[in-house]
Amino acid sequence: MTHITNLDTVWNHLKSENVDHEVDLQPPEKYGWLSVFCNLLQPKSNLLPKELSDEKSVLIKLSKCPFNHEDLIHMQMISTLFNKLTGLNSPAAIGSHWEIIGFQGLDPATDFRGVGILGLLQPLAVCLSVDTLPFMSNVVSLSHSPSQGFPFMVLSLNVSNIVLKALRDGVLDRMIKEKEAVLGVTTKCYTAILFFIYDNWKKEKLTLSDCGPVFKRAETICKKELIRHMSNFDNYVKELTLNETPAVQLEQVQFDFMKDMSNSAAMTT
Repeated sequence: MTHITNLDTVWNHLKSENVDHEVDLQPPEKYGWLSVFCNLLQPKSNLLPKELSDEKSVLIKLSKCPFNHEDLIHMQMISTLFNKLTGLNSPAAIGSHWEIIGFQGLDPATDFRGVGILGLLQPLAVCLSVDTLPFMSNVVSLSHSPSQGFPFMVLSLNVSNIVLKALRDGVLDRMIKEKEAVLGVTTKCYTAILFFIYDNWKKEKLTLSDCGPVFKRAETICKKELIRHMSNFDNYVKELTLNETPAVQLEQVQFDFMKDMSNSAAMTT
């Protein structure tokens, strides 16, 4: 399977796909005097230009677009993600190897039901950047911790869901308009929230039992303190670059993979 090297190729393909889902970008309708009042308070200057509004619509539509094994780009996306996070080539479309990066079963397609292909696009976008790939590798490394381990992709999909809510609610509109980039802003939002969870998970010795509270904190941050946490992530990436901090030990991931495959083979004989 050919790996993806350019995010633009993926984005252009996804934008051109016919996703048969209607998207309502408007807030719930208000009636009577409440409608007049809300219209007066609505910051018209924050309304997105048509091109940006259309791209926002595409991202929201992708959250309803299921992962498709028959779509070559979808398969290249997930194979590339697996390769970037493990240093391995995925041996098959379905198998226990997907559990290494935190899918819940043999078929990763079943895990994308909540946020669709958007949940694959976001971690892939981060992994395709040489500046942010080491961060993703460190998150995967922590996910394999004996005492603090967690299924990485399950966590990532929850982060994508937080970003999706912010996108739908217009929380990101002002930043999207300033940066003139929908995908770029949502990716930065994703990395900021994921870094917040990773940093707190590591420092506070969190475990799976802490998922609920930490996700609630992440949702609050996304609504009220996003810019500060984006800055925190940028500073972290700079430190990684300056210190040349080694990322996840791929040899260990590969060893774990071969061990898991051996165990699976032994169980079937």
